[in-house]
Amino acid sequence: MGRLGSSTLLSLVDLATFWLYLEHFRLSGLLVGTAFTIGKLVIAFFGWYFGYLSDVTKSKRWGRRKPYIFSGSILLAFSTTMIFAPDFFVPTANEVFLFLYVTFFLSLANLSYGLLSTPYMAWLAEIADPEERVSVSAYQNAFAMLAQVVGVLVSFSLPLLLEGGSSQALWLLACLGAFEVLLYLPAAFTIREKERPIPKPNVRREVAIILGNRNYRSWLALQGLMSMPTAILASLILSYVQNVLTLVGVQYMMVGGLMLLLTIAFFAFWTAASKRLGKKKPLVASVLVLTASLPLTLVIGQPVLGFVPSALQASFFISLVAAGISGWYLFPSPITADIAQQDEMSGGEARAGSYNGLVSIPLNVLQSLARFISGFLADLPAAEGRSYTAGMLLWGPVSSILLLPCLIVLAKYVETDPLVRQQARP
Repeated sequence: MGRLGSSTLLSLVDLATFWLYLEHFRLSGLLVGTAFTIGKLVIAFFGWYFGYLSDVTKSKRWGRRKPYIFSGSILLAFSTTMIFAPDFFVPTANEVFLFLYVTFFLSLANLSYGLLSTPYMAWLAEIADPEERVSVSAYQNAFAMLAQVVGVLVSFSLPLLLEGGSSQALWLLACLGAFEVLLYLPAAFTIREKERPIPKPNVRREVAIILGNRNYRSWLALQGLMSMPTAILASLILSYVQNVLTLVGVQYMMVGGLMLLLTIAFFAFWTAASKRLGKKKPLVASVLVLTASLPLTLVIGQPVLGFVPSALQASFFISLVAAGISGWYLFPSPITADIAQQDEMSGGEARAGSYNGLVSIPLNVLQSLARFISGFLADLPAAEGRSYTAGMLLWGPVSSILLLPCLIVLAKYVETDPLVRQQARP
């Protein structure tokens, strides 16, 4: 349930903040982009550090994770609301003040999300049994997908809200922030953590132990590599459907709804497959589907398929993308939890927070690079005889090429079911 609130706020930050400061407050694009980059660097570090802190925290009353989850949810609600209210606190005509304001609160929002989400995701290794984790991840991702819908709707309604004055948008954001905090309260008050062996508070030692895990190093590399093509996809697929397939209005919303429903439906499919085959085969299959489908951007919406209605072409393409991307959304959390549990079984210390948090470093750094690549592709010259840029056709093949090393690392170097292998040892 908590993912619904926090992912809604994160979606708003990702989708609406750039537009708000660039178009509404007229801050230069370079300064807005710099503010976002600083925010990503903040979560790259603190996403890991708060996981480590939650590992070594001792609290008999609250457990290790709950203090961070509760305080992070409140701080995320506050910082997100403040992002959308600069005209109440600084002179928005002054670029220096406006830049410092958005940079501070974007950084605070990213820090808050790391404070909240890393300890929260660490629970997967501690309160769910191995055979439950893929199903639990499916629930989490379903709520996160629903949050994207809410975030998109609020983001697209923001210009209309601002026409009636900033106070309307501020009240809406404050209500969403309060809703986010409330959604985490059931977990904070009802989940009971088991007593676990706590690592000694030593940052250098913890990093050395974690990076000494060969399988985790490969898994860390894979998640960093996967963040690039998936970030490019997330950045450009809506523009592709709108500009290349020329879908607007109801058809555009229907295609978006189809992607949401199919992604959630494939969670159930990949979950069932993992129970029979283990996690690797379904995960490899999903990435293969994504790799094979993305180059179709060169064909879908082009004259060679002019006899096929655009809505049908879009539905076919979106279905393939949903089948592929759903597997990647589903499996990383349970695989990380299994790796953390294997470490605890062999070393006698529970450090799921550090295992979940360290991923944020390569993931956010490479996501920043992917956003730059997306902008470069979007700014390419117009395709011959078309009103859209060549990048609207090339982002699919580029993403597919970036997926090839991911498939190699996944197939050859990552053990996705480490607990099964450990239990099979004499």
